[in-house]
Order: sequence, then structure tokens, then C-alpha cells
Amino acid sequence: MTGPRDMPIYLRAGQLLPARGGARLEVKCLQGKLWITQEGDPQDRIIGSGESFVLDRAGLSVVTALGDPALLVVHPGRVNARQPFRLAA
Repeated sequence: MTGPRDMPIYLRAGQLLPARGGARLEVKCLQGKLWITQEGDPQDRIIGSGESFVLDRAGLSVVTALGDPALLVVHPGRVNARQPFRLAA
């Protein structure tokens, strides 16, 4: 069954997608490049088309389209049930 978070998300170049409580959530880049930063993690990640990264921090995470527009999918099946994922406003 496909839920709203299984739908591709389009980010304009430089656009931010903030998320809280995303630990164990998989972010998959379908097109472009994504810059992923997590609260409390000194190492940022950059992933490209066809690559994915599983968030491993419970705090605020930010996904940014790097350089050009990007298309991504998040997989809610990997969300920590005690701390549900939600896109920050």
C-alpha cells in the first residue's frame, strides 16, 4: 500500500526539507543530489541519483536539493515507532 510519504517529493535547488524524529527513516534520491544534515552529527552526507541514506539521529534532520532540483522518496516503514517522523513546518 502506498502512503503519502511514498510519493516522490520535488525540491527546488536550495530548497530545504526539515524533518523531526526521522531516525531509521530511509531517504532515497531519485534525481539530482541531496545534502543531508542531522542534529548532533558533525558529518553531513551528499547522495546522488539512485543512492539512499538511513537517518540515524532522532533530532532535526534537514534534506536540501544541492545545486539543481531533486526528486526524493522517504520510506515510512523505517520510522522509529516511538518517535514518529513528521515534516517540520
